[in-house]
Amino acid sequence: MGRREPVPLPRPVRAVWVARYHFHTPEDVRAIIANCAAIGCNTVLWQVRGEGTVCYPSRIEPWGSEFGFRDPGFDPLALAVDEAHKRGLRIEAWFNVMPGWHGPATPPIPNQLYNAHPEWFLHDAAGRQQPLGDFYVILNPCWPEVRRHIVSLVDEIVARYDVDGVHMDYVRYAWDGVPKAKQSYPRDERTLALYWHDTGKRPDDDPPGWNHWRANQLTRIVVDIRQTINRRRPGATLTAAVWRNPMLGYADFLQNSVVWLRSGIVDALMPMAYTEKRDQFEADIGAYRQLVRGRRIVPGLGLYTHKTEEQTRNQLRLCRNWGGDYALFSYESLCPTAGDRKTRPSAEAQRLRELRREALGEMFAR
Repeated sequence: MGRREPVPLPRPVRAVWVARYHFHTPEDVRAIIANCAAIGCNTVLWQVRGEGTVCYPSRIEPWGSEFGFRDPGFDPLALAVDEAHKRGLRIEAWFNVMPGWHGPATPPIPNQLYNAHPEWFLHDAAGRQQPLGDFYVILNPCWPEVRRHIVSLVDEIVARYDVDGVHMDYVRYAWDGVPKAKQSYPRDERTLALYWHDTGKRPDDDPPGWNHWRANQLTRIVVDIRQTINRRRPGATLTAAVWRNPMLGYADFLQNSVVWLRSGIVDALMPMAYTEKRDQFEADIGAYRQLVRGRRIVPGLGLYTHKTEEQTRNQLRLCRNWGGDYALFSYESLCPTAGDRKTRPSAEAQRLRELRREALGEMFAR
């Protein structure tokens, strides 16, 4: 039996992010996909990679902490793909690109990247690695072997699963939480040698040029992912969750997302305009819309920031005025998840979920 052809981006895109901690069992997966269809979504952004760990049986990286770093006895991605297609939904493999680990403690398994390849992470000029903390520590995209490793995971996914696309997240220098990180990383000897080889300069000789070169190393990963998808799964889409504002995304994290979209490397950007403030949401999405020459911008709504359902309605109305595209972060702000079995949400949180679903239903019915 041949492979199922990928479904292109619909008009409009009605997407929802389903995170790796939302599902633990086959029953969770089936319920999530059924609920995604019931709330009117047509695209599921299903997380497959988090922090140098994955949520499918991989030959390259270990299972995530959500599954105790062990095979849970089923393949969540295969089941999610089957369930989504049965219900007429598209599904994209949501892939955290640069993170290599998260949290204040080292991984408890030896084959995780932080233990197996500590040299692949960001280091400063003194050779000190980006410190652990309550944030992601990231891989160094300037190293060719790091880029090859990341792309090999995408290749593994699109070669084995009938996903309709790949959805990149954290495709930036995600050095959040580390003071002066942009000035400090990466400054290891090898990265500086690679920069010298390409430019004949040192970072402080030309700071804008150093920024541009580092940004280009991320873009090289995006290009390689695009080429891998085109070869392994022709017709599958490539989308990206990007910083809420394109200028800030480049200034703070060297994310050149507008170039990716305008050049056709990616099919759509999903700006994470996560705020309860209508004016800020409108300004951030408007900044992208002005720069991309009519290409696809799918506004990302941070439902978890909304204190009232009217805030959700206001942002959905803007989305409707822009053509109807939206992406919702995240599923747990709308429906129960595996986490509810550990920590039961308050009555207020459950009621807010219901009100948000009602707001979506009204928009979907139009």
